[in-house]
Amino acid sequence: MFFFLKLLARIRANFDQKLYGVSRKKFSKDMSFTEAVKQFPSRNDLYNYMHHYLWHIAPKEILQHRRYFSQDMRGFGEDAFHAMWWTIFREFKPKLVLEIGVYRGQVCSLWGLISKLNGFKCEVHGISPFSPAGDHVSNYLANLDYLEDTLESHRKFHLLEPNFMSYYSTDKKAIDYIRCHKWDLIYIDGNHDYDVVLSDYLHCKDSLAKGGILVIDDSSLYTDYIPPSFSFAGHIGPSRVVENFAMKELDFIGAVGHNNVFMNKNGN
Repeated sequence: MFFFLKLLARIRANFDQKLYGVSRKKFSKDMSFTEAVKQFPSRNDLYNYMHHYLWHIAPKEILQHRRYFSQDMRGFGEDAFHAMWWTIFREFKPKLVLEIGVYRGQVCSLWGLISKLNGFKCEVHGISPFSPAGDHVSNYLANLDYLEDTLESHRKFHLLEPNFMSYYSTDKKAIDYIRCHKWDLIYIDGNHDYDVVLSDYLHCKDSLAKGGILVIDDSSLYTDYIPPSFSFAGHIGPSRVVENFAMKELDFIGAVGHNNVFMNKNGN
């Protein structure tokens, strides 16, 4: 019975995902991230726009990248997030960026690809254990050289090798590394346990450049986002950090699904 229900849920998710991908005039305009947020103030409408954007507006290289990482458990996330990153990077052109929690390199390689396609220099950094270490809600593949696998994906897309640190984000060397820079953009996508996410947030918030962007993954549980069957609102840890801290301390500039986007408008 459980298997049957799971199969039905998967069939529905596949159907809904294809339905969301059908071309619609309402979502046909190519907009910046800021313009899209203004045009679609509803979280669900903005998510729909970004999902549609990947399939009908984004450069073919971005869609091909998503297809590659959707195979063989190379990456997680959702189609709409590729469009989110495209619109954010194309608009703000961050020069110094950091990902916490690299996994197999889907996001950091996407950053490199977007900056390459848009013709601006972007120095990509990543902090990750590059191991199958999980948390209370996540389990990862064993018997995989995560660092080499990530670098191989960068080579596949003919991208420069990022600056990686093989540490947990709570290690002193990782914290020192975060705090010795002023980042134009940081993506928190590491351990989902509340105390770890809070630590990541506090160190990253204080290390943003003026106008710097902070994106927190898996963090929309306590918002009005109603995920379609193929989407996901997030986990408790990141969602609590967003609700209790980020929404009060930074400027919220938009959200795509379970990714909430903030800006440090006033500087530190």
